[in-house]
Amino acid sequence: MKPPDTPLYKACKYLARRVLSQSGAASSDVIETLADRFFTIAENHQDFVRHQRESDDVIEHAVRYLADVHALPPMGTDVEWFREAMNVLIELAVPNTGLTNDAAKLLPHVQEGIAQSLAGMPVPRSELRIDDEDAQLLKRFEEAGCEHGCTSDLLDLAERIYHGDPLSEEDRRILKLAALAAPITRHARESN
Repeated sequence: MKPPDTPLYKACKYLARRVLSQSGAASSDVIETLADRFFTIAENHQDFVRHQRESDDVIEHAVRYLADVHALPPMGTDVEWFREAMNVLIELAVPNTGLTNDAAKLLPHVQEGIAQSLAGMPVPRSELRIDDEDAQLLKRFEEAGCEHGCTSDLLDLAERIYHGDPLSEEDRRILKLAALAAPITRHARESN
């Protein structure tokens, strides 16, 4: 049974429309039948994703990504491409399988591609505004970075992580040491 009002089903229906767009005016029955098939495949990921994440929005987002980036009208009513693509996207977004060293070599390339894709996205004006509290915190970061080289290194690392840039071995070393220093620093601050 399909829940036609859910965001996931709406995404599946959008995908069906995109795939069938070159077939002329595909009837609503054909669109709904194809959307139902997509929905059944997408729904199969819900149990796993819900156990790993706070919501299963990632499934809807994967369907919309496929609709906007990979859905081609010649695909017609075949859904195997969708099943395989969803398996790959969900595995990347919500990992389920341990990686070998050779398999892990792909992930920095994926990170780099994601960073390139995100760099081309327009930035909403609301994200460019900062309030007084954020401005004060930015000033403290700047002062700490100028005063202490390691703080500057952490700020550089935070920037690379925020933008999805691949991390070097040195980046990973700094991140590990900062993570190890965090509880020690917290304890020292609480003691003072």
